[in-house]
Amino acid sequence: MAAHATRSDLERSLCEELARQAIVHEHRSLHFRVELASGATRPYDPALVVRRGSVLFVLEPMAGDAGAEHVETVTRFLAQHSPEIVFILVAPGEVLRGLPPEAYDEAYPSEDLERAVARIRDQDTAGFLEPFRKRPEGGLS
Repeated sequence: MAAHATRSDLERSLCEELARQAIVHEHRSLHFRVELASGATRPYDPALVVRRGSVLFVLEPMAGDAGAEHVETVTRFLAQHSPEIVFILVAPGEVLRGLPPEAYDEAYPSEDLERAVARIRDQDTAGFLEPFRKRPEGGLS
């Protein structure tokens, strides 16, 4: 398999785990405009996309230096596009603990990529989504 173009070590690791579990995926194949609280718009190209039957997964690897601007973009993206996709955030545990639950549909620590990818692999391609329990306030999923 040819190497995919990745922009971070975390994205590369996630890509490698997707390939290891034989999950066909795309990098930056979708392009969105996200309206910010200020009324301005910002482009958003999700890092990874996985299509499982009628379910579209968007995976966003987020390193510790993502910044408030990126967090606002992904949170508002989810609010504006959530009926169409399942937004999965993958980040170090300490980053996940600092994110509001409305910033993701599902979140997994970067230390457990195998579980995050297995969840996608096991998705029923007919479309039934297993519920994901978000972390309690101050906890980690």
